[in-house]
Amino acid sequence: MVGTITSEHVDKEIKISFLMLEELAEFSQEWDEIPDWKQDDWTLEWGQFLNKLKYVLHKAYQSGQMTPEQKNQYKELWSKLKEAAPTLKKLDPSPPPVSLAEVA
Repeated sequence: MVGTITSEHVDKEIKISFLMLEELAEFSQEWDEIPDWKQDDWTLEWGQFLNKLKYVLHKAYQSGQMTPEQKNQYKELWSKLKEAAPTLKKLDPSPPPVSLAEVA
């Protein structure tokens, strides 16, 4: 069973998620010039992002712990992830841990 996730925690994680996607766009433009260590660092951050997406946001979404506004933001986040698919393939980070079909 999922523990209660506070609305403030959900808000924070949604905000961080959108920032991560903005960073994805920036990094992708400079990816080939970025040193390997920085690429590896970003890839680790991406993995942490995916874990929070799965174990915080998606769990809150599925268990009804999101406000209607948070649900809309979460769906927008997934829409942006879908749009970012070609960029994600270029950088080759791990794919999102839940399918888009689960966020309908």
